[in-house]
Amino acid sequence: MSPSQLKMAITGACLLVMLVGALLMVQFMNDGAGSAGMTLGAMLILIPASVMMTRLPRLWKYQSMNRDWYHTTYPDRVQGNQLACRACGSDHIHTRQLSPFTGYLGHICGRCDTTLFYS
Repeated sequence: MSPSQLKMAITGACLLVMLVGALLMVQFMNDGAGSAGMTLGAMLILIPASVMMTRLPRLWKYQSMNRDWYHTTYPDRVQGNQLACRACGSDHIHTRQLSPFTGYLGHICGRCDTTLFYS
């Protein structure tokens, strides 16, 4: 699944669950039900909203801060295919898998641990 498809799937699932939560809250308000139904409806709204506010911005960052972005933003730190850290100038760059769910790698300076870009 591409990053764009992943973002769309997360957004769609969150909005669907939030809609179900809103409908439950309306139904429980109309029926005069107790607080358990209202709490369930509120949770079905708040949990997906928190996912959208925390996870999606991270995915957008991973997608936008790529190697081309690094070349454009820090051209003085790029010599052909060689990259240097923007913070300390070291050319010891390591890659780490950020999450098995996103599939992104972080390109990180081996000396100062600064994240340079994502791929």
